Amino acid sequence: MKNNTYIGIDFGTTNTAVVCMIVDEYGTTKMNLGEEGEYPFSSIVAIPKKEGKILFGRDVKRRRLELSENYDIITSMKSWLGTDREFIVGDKRFSATDITTAFLKHIKNYIKENHNISIESATFAFPVDFTPQARIELKKAAETAGITVNGFVSESTAAYIANKNDAKAYSKVMVIDWGGGTLDISILDLKGTCIYENSVYGDKIGGDDIDIELAYRIHSKLVNKTNIKINFDEMTLAQKDNIISKCENAKIEFSHYDNNDIRIINYGEFKTKTVSVDYEYFEDVVSPIIKNKVLKTINMAMERGKVTKAGIDAVILVGGSTNLRPFANAIINIFGNDKIIIPEKVQWSVAIGAAFIDVIGSDYYLNDDVGVLLSDNTVYLILKKGKDKVGSKIAPITFSLTEDSPDAHFIFTNEDNSINYGSISVHTKGFLKENLKLSASIDNDQIARLKITNNFIGNEYCEELEFNKLKFYYDLSEIKEI
Repeated sequence: MKNNTYIGIDFGTTNTAVVCMIVDEYGTTKMNLGEEGEYPFSSIVAIPKKEGKILFGRDVKRRRLELSENYDIITSMKSWLGTDREFIVGDKRFSATDITTAFLKHIKNYIKENHNISIESATFAFPVDFTPQARIELKKAAETAGITVNGFVSESTAAYIANKNDAKAYSKVMVIDWGGGTLDISILDLKGTCIYENSVYGDKIGGDDIDIELAYRIHSKLVNKTNIKINFDEMTLAQKDNIISKCENAKIEFSHYDNNDIRIINYGEFKTKTVSVDYEYFEDVVSPIIKNKVLKTINMAMERGKVTKAGIDAVILVGGSTNLRPFANAIINIFGNDKIIIPEKVQWSVAIGAAFIDVIGSDYYLNDDVGVLLSDNTVYLILKKGKDKVGSKIAPITFSLTEDSPDAHFIFTNEDNSINYGSISVHTKGFLKENLKLSASIDNDQIARLKITNNFIGNEYCEELEFNKLKFYYDLSEIKEI
């Protein structure tokens, strides 16, 4: 490994963590690059409704109510990447990519001014269910902000890499990364210095969903208490932000206390009110989300990994939402307390793992095959386990029709046909001698891109497919030197 400065970025829905590793002749120095000390950056942006500068981070989070009169407060920008959502503020329009670019540029400038470290390139962690378009837009935002994207790693696998010393004695480890917006799960097989992604799975459910659900319930309590018949959805955005922010604070405090007084100031016609809530009520609100969504996602990951809870040696918990008491109790009930590993600083684990990947490089290999299902139900392999990797490009492969047809259908699966990656339908002239050419690649955003051309239709004609949730394996032998 070369002497250099390496950066890992965990761009989160609620918080964004940046970790730097400086490798030189004296060894390796790891630094958590946050704001106001070692706090991750709050993923929140305030855009002025008229003239003024865009504001960012913890200061905005603290003053969101004060600022809401003259600013539009944008949260969870990450969740809007890859969508058509636009934010209209005054006479200006912003895409999620525009806002993400501004936020990453702010982080880069803040770290230069306060930590004297220049971020020129980085490895980013992302959720396993981050869509191909979302990955493209994150990369575009980073590079527009002046940060070259060296590679990507799934958030949950990055969390394992950061905590490898606590889990290296085990052969099968589950990592649960539950943050503000997403739930990421990796089931990893550990062999020597390599980790293999046995199963990667995720869902868009996070702590923000709990905040909103609790806000609905507290609003209903206010209606019953005052008899003011106003629906939560009729409140202004600033008023909703008000109560959601208070519910977020209460949610955090319920990790330590059994009772909570939620005081809501200037809440429309309700004015200023205090609602007392006990832990039993909070648990009753949160438990359906944990049972019906979170635990269901965990079970799906185990099903895909063909493993039972008894086959899991250890469970690493990272992400702010894993601190929730109802969640912790549910996980302990499933796996037992002895299997649980909780890092000292859960909000930094993913960024630390991404920084390690930045050091060793994103030269990692597929841990499953990708092939096309043939008419005899066999699978012709295109991208091969252990051979193809991030950066692989496959020369065009020629396929012919087996019968006269106006269309040819390509179904993509793995070698044992247990995974459906997707399909492509290609227009044809219906000639048996018609040749269709398929090419494939895996880019550094961990997306497989397949393209099929048919020159019989026209030189410009092609059909394409992109898919994520590929499984990889990582050789961590170089990390021993760090």
